[in-house]
Amino acid sequence: MQPFTLTSERLTLDMLTDDDSELMTAHCQDPIFEHTLTIPWPYAKSDAEFFITTLVPEWWEDDDEYTWAIRETGKPELLLGVISFRVYNDTIGYWMGAPFRGKGFMKEAVAEVTRWVFSTGRAEVRWEALVGNEASAAIAKSLGFVYTGVEPSSSEYRGGTHPPSWWATLTAPGENPSDTTEFAALPWPSSTRPMR
Repeated sequence: MQPFTLTSERLTLDMLTDDDSELMTAHCQDPIFEHTLTIPWPYAKSDAEFFITTLVPEWWEDDDEYTWAIRETGKPELLLGVISFRVYNDTIGYWMGAPFRGKGFMKEAVAEVTRWVFSTGRAEVRWEALVGNEASAAIAKSLGFVYTGVEPSSSEYRGGTHPPSWWATLTAPGENPSDTTEFAALPWPSSTRPMR
């Protein structure tokens, strides 16, 4: 797949560039990322450069994963965060830099990516986050994802582990929810705080 840009009311989702490596490195010093993301830890600028110049282009070319930079429209130099759709298992993943949280940017970005995914004919998008990642869960819940329980993470974490993760599914408009999900329509974990 050739990379392409998505736009929403306030955001432009486009390609990461070399110029983003410094700000990505700064964002990824956030201590919360040690426990919520698969990124190397500690996170170095060389990790950001490898991600941007090697991994992301390879994933696009191989149709494995589509990864976008999240930017406020009109501010192309400012990286707010990153969002990805993993083609191989229909899951969405995302992170936002600390200075830009609480503004609704991530909810808007996730809504735009899921809209595009459904436009391709896919019936479902799956979400996962490590157990306890309440911020990510609150976004998924607010967009109508249906919580389906705890499963091992699909991505390998540091040390080769697949720790317990919360999972949820969003069904495309007009599609019937999957009846193959063992834990369909469970209540969201009570610790998940509402979106503001």
